Amino acid sequence: MLLLVAIPLAACEGEPLRATARSGPSLALAQTPQEPPPPPSAPDDEATARGGYWLGVDLVGPAAAQQAAAAELGQDLTQQDPAEQPPPGIVVGHEALVEDAVRWIDAFAFEPHPELPTDPLALRRVPAPAPAGGLWQRHGAILVAFVISGATPQLRPRAIDWPLDQLAILPPGSTWLPAALVPERAPLFAAPAPAVPPAAEAHAFAHRRGGLFVLGWVDRCIDEPAGPRCLRWAQVVARDGDRFTPGYLPMFQVARRSTWVRGEGPLPRAQLVATGIADGQAQWVLLARAEDNQLHRHTLRAPATADGWPPSTLRVEGHEAIVTLGEQPPQRLPLDASLDARPRERPQGETEDEEHDDQ
Repeated sequence: MLLLVAIPLAACEGEPLRATARSGPSLALAQTPQEPPPPPSAPDDEATARGGYWLGVDLVGPAAAQQAAAAELGQDLTQQDPAEQPPPGIVVGHEALVEDAVRWIDAFAFEPHPELPTDPLALRRVPAPAPAGGLWQRHGAILVAFVISGATPQLRPRAIDWPLDQLAILPPGSTWLPAALVPERAPLFAAPAPAVPPAAEAHAFAHRRGGLFVLGWVDRCIDEPAGPRCLRWAQVVARDGDRFTPGYLPMFQVARRSTWVRGEGPLPRAQLVATGIADGQAQWVLLARAEDNQLHRHTLRAPATADGWPPSTLRVEGHEAIVTLGEQPPQRLPLDASLDARPRERPQGETEDEEHDDQ
């Protein structure tokens, strides 16, 4: 296999590996053969016609380790050499459809593959695999990022117009959950901890301007006399341009698209995010997108259960959120800027105030 190495922080493209399947033979009804009608357009037919995608990686480690890891990453991919300069990083193969490129990332991002919890209220003190840890264990190479680069039919670079709807790039059956980063920028860590480590220990950074997908979550705890002190972490793949980086983010920095609760209209809307446990109290962050289109938040607490968080409910009525936590009476909270001004405690593990967003 030919390995093409270039500057690791750029992005380029490749040519489709496989043609779109056509059904049925064409019939010659006259001396001039007639072409069969084209099949219905698939979501990525346009990208396929334009040349598909090169798949690449940025790796750190000895040259032999990088070569061995790249060989494994590309063993099931079609090879397609670029006509001009190579795409960034180490090119390991080519796919015609972006869904297949994402499926390739999913196979190596975390090993074993994360599973979405069946009980989101229970603490998950389970092993947390390192991002692309299988490549390190088998070859001694460390992944910096996966790179998906676009290609024209002439195998020249093509910019990828990533859709705003993140579901559009996911393959059928994917368990990735589209989400948004709450702060403008956040450190992405290689392992979870009971408290947020210094940003200097991050192996990458996630950006709100890019995409974000949640693959699962885990809890990291310190056992204390009053009970465990825990911080919930999301296992994510963060997209910044054409670069996809797996890692861990504190859950209070993540807004999942599927958990927004709306009233009669699109705004206001709100969601409850279980974030941590401390001093026998379970903790949530209430995120609210108000009618001014600004994002506001408020931290809520209730007695923890033996397993983790008590049941909670949230509904939106007019400009208010009605929240019930465990056995506590319902709370009515305004979904406007006054939500930020209410006295609150910072989420367990949070070190500074952060701007929130879900777009």
